[in-house]
Amino acid sequence: NPSALTASNSIKNKSKATGIMSECKAIVSKIRGPLAPILSAVDEQERLDIDSVCRWIDSLIDRGIRLFWTTHGTTHFMCMTDDEIARLTQAVADVTRGRAVFIASTAYHWPADECIAFIERCAGWGVDVVKLQVDWRAWPPSGPLLLEHYRRIAQHSPLPLMAYTLLQPGITPAMLKQIIEIPQFVGLKNDSGDFYEQVAYLRVVEQTGLPFAVMTGGTMESFLHAWHFGAQAFATGTAIYAPEVAIRFYEHLEQGRIDQAAKIVQQVELPLASGWASQGNHWACFHAALYLQGFFKSPRLRFPLRGLDAAQIKQVQVLLEEHGMLAPRSSAAEGHAPSAHAVDRR
Repeated sequence: NPSALTASNSIKNKSKATGIMSECKAIVSKIRGPLAPILSAVDEQERLDIDSVCRWIDSLIDRGIRLFWTTHGTTHFMCMTDDEIARLTQAVADVTRGRAVFIASTAYHWPADECIAFIERCAGWGVDVVKLQVDWRAWPPSGPLLLEHYRRIAQHSPLPLMAYTLLQPGITPAMLKQIIEIPQFVGLKNDSGDFYEQVAYLRVVEQTGLPFAVMTGGTMESFLHAWHFGAQAFATGTAIYAPEVAIRFYEHLEQGRIDQAAKIVQQVELPLASGWASQGNHWACFHAALYLQGFFKSPRLRFPLRGLDAAQIKQVQVLLEEHGMLAPRSSAAEGHAPSAHAVDRR
């Protein structure tokens, strides 16, 4: 009976959509507070050092960080092979599984089928969300083309998804509304603008009434602004080397102490950001900080990215010492056995 078959398929589709929405709502409720972007460490021969990355992430979780993501920039996908991206993703998922939300990311150059295959592997590894990264710099896609790409992947995705925008025009508010209506999408990483653009995106989310997280690339300063418009989570470089500061900042906001949160931005984040800028490369400063804290075995970055020289690393040390951020932070740094979650992958 064709009518009965059509009705049955309709019921199944509605049931599937309801299940997806329930799963997405649950994951969005967990995307709150500070997120630590994941750095990829290398040794002196520029070989990927996954073990050091896992030890560092394990320490961040023990110290209260509950959100992580990989990304083209901070994770240095531009310097990694596809196999290395997969191995790092699986290793991080081993550490975060059941302990923190992990948002993995596709590479800029992957076609839809490669993204789908990666997402399927991520589901088996224990990843929570996959961010579909698009290279907006040289060849930005049109709105219809982006939506076609995202919908095709969403149809086959066993995991919730996150969109990505960079520069201008990037994803417009009208495009975001259509993305939010795709059931698998739970969030947007906004690298198009920390203030005006972020508020415009948050306004769209409020208008739809659907569970959806919009996060900037980010700083505590931009989140201090976005908090008043409904933002719930934020990426911050501060969480990489001083998670307690990022957590304390968020707690101040939750408890209505806006002035105290602003004081952390003024007295900690902005002076450190100025210090990193004076060295010319904030990623290299983050690597140096984790090296000085005992997490990374080397301050190097892989070619073509440039690390800091000895004099610059000394300046990073001075800045960290001035803010009380240089005490050993992990059992590994103190010469003790690593946590059971920090699997040796050398």
